Amino acid sequence: MRKGFRLLALLAVLALVAAACGDDTSDTTVAQATTTTADSGGTTTTTEEVMTGPVFDIGVTEEPCEGGDPGRGCILLGSVTDQTGTFASASPGLLAGHELFWARVNASGGIGGLFDVDILDSAIVDNGYDNAQHVEAYQGIRDDVLALAESLGTPQSLAALPDYIDDNMVAAPATWWSGWNYAESDAGLILEAGASYCVEAMNAVDFAVSSFPSGAATVGIVHFPGDFGEDYLAGVKLAAEFNNLEVLFEQPTLPIALDPSQQGAIDAVTGNNADVTFLVMGPFETATIVGTAAALGHTNPFIGAGPTWNSALLESAAGAAFKAGIYFNSAPWGPWATDTPGHAALRASAEAGGAPPSNFVSAGWVEQYPLKAALEKAVADGDITRAGLVAAANSLGEVDYEGMVETVADYSGNPIVTSSVVSKIDEAAPDGATLVAGPFTGPTAAAHNYDGPCDA
Repeated sequence: MRKGFRLLALLAVLALVAAACGDDTSDTTVAQATTTTADSGGTTTTTEEVMTGPVFDIGVTEEPCEGGDPGRGCILLGSVTDQTGTFASASPGLLAGHELFWARVNASGGIGGLFDVDILDSAIVDNGYDNAQHVEAYQGIRDDVLALAESLGTPQSLAALPDYIDDNMVAAPATWWSGWNYAESDAGLILEAGASYCVEAMNAVDFAVSSFPSGAATVGIVHFPGDFGEDYLAGVKLAAEFNNLEVLFEQPTLPIALDPSQQGAIDAVTGNNADVTFLVMGPFETATIVGTAAALGHTNPFIGAGPTWNSALLESAAGAAFKAGIYFNSAPWGPWATDTPGHAALRASAEAGGAPPSNFVSAGWVEQYPLKAALEKAVADGDITRAGLVAAANSLGEVDYEGMVETVADYSGNPIVTSSVVSKIDEAAPDGATLVAGPFTGPTAAAHNYDGPCDA
């Protein structure tokens, strides 16, 4: 049910001051309530100025968030993440990034000065990196939250997309499938941040061609099946064609829970000995493939997609291979120590909040910028219902990532970010990685015709 939001008198005074200063973008309206009373002395008429705020429905309350500012309402978010599957090791870092981001927003006045944001503990649910489980987990929280701070996994999020559409559920994805760049794929509900897997892969191939002393005349790819792996695969193949490289092999592999040995992938790597092998999977699979191949004498470099890296791999059985410099990581944004205002804010927030340096904490933080922009616009527009948030998401202008990702001037048109980075492994770095290139847009990504998802 839509309700008017009646706020504290102090906020009403602030709104009146803003109006007196000529601010015509206020997200509140000031109304007059007249009360007439009669007593033995006659009739008294009192006019009180009160403020009403944006209308809202599910997942927004007049009451403050737990521990929040008592003068603000509360926007409740959920998260459908992976706590037990392939990316279970990523989930705590991603959640920490979300919480650090919103704590900073709340400490800076919240959304429009009217609402704090809280990720509801009971709405942080496990998808086990499984499509059906993702849908079921989402259905358990769909009536409790305004939006999702995270929807993890490309095939998993696609499986739930019909429900998101039915519910007007805006989601920040922990997935960088190139299809999210197109309205026909995301229905305007998925607020992606940064370059897609496909763009990241194109730039990674261009980096290898221009930067590896031994060259990159031949390439190989080991990938998860499905939209995640095949989107990066498509980018590698596009860049290989652009650079006249020979693709020696395309080897699918399954999560380590289903294929503990990763033997097919290891055989493909060591049997073909490509100049560069590209990896798109999870950290556990990466450690097994890189570590075993190196132990068998493979010395040619690997470049892994963003989610393949976890600094904990330095302490794994494969740690020596990573420390030897055989592996590079491509990603939509720079590692922990990168010099941008956003990275600086993240580092300060993490230090204050006790969160460890991690590429997954970085990802959880960066994912939230477009969602914050959409929430701010919805409040400014006076409608923070789910439908109002969808309308705001589909009419966003500029989204500022504080330098962590290139500024998007017009988010409403499903913007395509073409810049990404490549990092080398550095055990002295806070999250085990140091930037070696980027953000940059390689010649393949610059020349590509972005007319649909790369894996289509």
